[in-house]
Amino acid sequence: MTSRQPVLHTPRLTLEPLSLQHEAEHALASGSAADAARDTGAAEVQWREHGFGSWAIRDRHDASLLGVAELRFAGEGIEGIAPDEVEAGWWVTERRRNEGIATEAMRVALADVWSRTGTGLVTAYIAPGNPRSERVAAKLGFVVRGPGVGRSGEPMTVYELSRRA
Repeated sequence: MTSRQPVLHTPRLTLEPLSLQHEAEHALASGSAADAARDTGAAEVQWREHGFGSWAIRDRHDASLLGVAELRFAGEGIEGIAPDEVEAGWWVTERRRNEGIATEAMRVALADVWSRTGTGLVTAYIAPGNPRSERVAAKLGFVVRGPGVGRSGEPMTVYELSRRA
């Protein structure tokens, strides 16, 4: 990552491009070293090759890592989302859930991807029975596209958000 990467701000949050430098903090916040290694490595490549990607979400007050706002090309393996479609995802550390952090972070991340890329559509997939993510998707304006299947064969609901929305 170069120092010329963008940094986004909201009244409560700072978003910085997710990179390998965030791996240890991600592991602590998410509770998964394997997810941290996978996510930070993939984010480095996405940012380098495409100029946009996933964001580390920080608390502006204490600079702690709160979660990740993901934006990336979906790639292979998701039934219902084409590999060249931009996929969104989000997570917030357990102790800070239900504070609107994911919605706040994704709003500025989406505004950034709309302003700096030619993409007109962003997708997301959510496992059935995940009402928190369903609420975030609804607040952001995502609508149901239809059923899908995740990379591990799990059923998912595919959502989409048009730039015009």
